[in-house]
Amino acid sequence: MNKTDLIRLVSKFTLTKQQASKIVNLIFKTISDYLIAGEKVTIQNFGSFTTKFYKSKKMYEPKRKKYISIEPRKRIKFIPSKVLINILNGKQKNNK
Repeated sequence: MNKTDLIRLVSKFTLTKQQASKIVNLIFKTISDYLIAGEKVTIQNFGSFTTKFYKSKKMYEPKRKKYISIEPRKRIKFIPSKVLINILNGKQKNNK
């Protein structure tokens, strides 16, 4: 599934695809804004998104046979909920 598929699915419950597109974009923008601010985003029965900071480090690059410096950076970490894990493993039914 991609963003277009998601918009098409949401448009079944709204009046137009333009409205569905605005809703989907607003959801993604809101999640992004909270992650940029360093806050945790939790969606019940789905999972949690958090940001994790990684320090700078030096790594050996075998192709060039020298050490390179990796810049400090933030990464997004997703932790699935127990409900989602159980659904994926067939231990629980998905209530659509």
